[in-house]
Amino acid sequence: MIKNKKKYFENFVLNYKPFDWEHKDYDERPGFKGKNSFLISYKRFYKVFTYILDIENKLSKSVKVVDVGAWPGNMIKLIKDLFKERLSECTAIGLSFDKKFVDELKKDNVNCISTEIDPSFPFAKKSIDWQIKNYDLTLLLDTIEHLVEPNYCLDQINKSLKMNGYLIITTDNITNFLYIQDMLRKGKSPNVPYLLSSKVYIGDWRPHNREFSKEELSFLLEYSGFEIIKHEYFDRKQTEYKFNNSKSKIVDHKIKWGIKHGIFLAAKYLAFCIPHLRNHQIILAKKRNEIKDIEKIRQKTDSVEKWLEIRKLKGSI
Repeated sequence: MIKNKKKYFENFVLNYKPFDWEHKDYDERPGFKGKNSFLISYKRFYKVFTYILDIENKLSKSVKVVDVGAWPGNMIKLIKDLFKERLSECTAIGLSFDKKFVDELKKDNVNCISTEIDPSFPFAKKSIDWQIKNYDLTLLLDTIEHLVEPNYCLDQINKSLKMNGYLIITTDNITNFLYIQDMLRKGKSPNVPYLLSSKVYIGDWRPHNREFSKEELSFLLEYSGFEIIKHEYFDRKQTEYKFNNSKSKIVDHKIKWGIKHGIFLAAKYLAFCIPHLRNHQIILAKKRNEIKDIEKIRQKTDSVEKWLEIRKLKGSI
């Protein structure tokens, strides 16, 4: 059992050896240059780490974990470090894994399945059945917002998990203060800008399709047989951490801001006192139904009368 979560995770990140493809020295942005993937999103990965620890004792003695949207493979390293010999199976799911990635993960006995997880994407690739069963835990980290039809992926996750298996999701929060202030100040939409969407880029790296509120995620998860066990809003603080000069500790950036940005930060932190105005969210969900049973009760209709009846029952009118 890990006694000091923060110290364990900090030491892991300090000693983390990135895969070759994780290095982004070409990125000149101060928040990204020279940092590994865990340091860039330190707060988010720490949240995931603590959620895994919270359910560690509820998982099988021989743990089976699948990471969906696994690129660049960093969470695989954390999972292996955390569970060690207790990890019996580990699978990475993603689109267009190259040979170098697959070969490197195979060295650690990780099963790589390269497949489409969003066949509704306008230029989708081939989708294959994952053929994995009775897994204990699935990670879907900052991935669901990239999907045109999230329930296809959630259905596949359901099929991969044992009954009462766990799913951890991280994703942006569409009700966050930063979007609201953009709407108020600039009349700017919280929707993904078209320039950043699949209107322009149609390659294997999928842009955001849309972001969600807690209520919307709850609907999608229930639709695929999951129940939310725990949900939390948090300030992601992406790129706001760095190594100190001796690389012996992880610290916040010490940046001097002008008056204008200081006012913005004060407004942001005041707004973030209200949980649903924070910019990121994490969910722990549990599989409660098999897909074959869920498919029998999913509500779909082409009748306006029936549709109005469903909406009335759900309190939407």
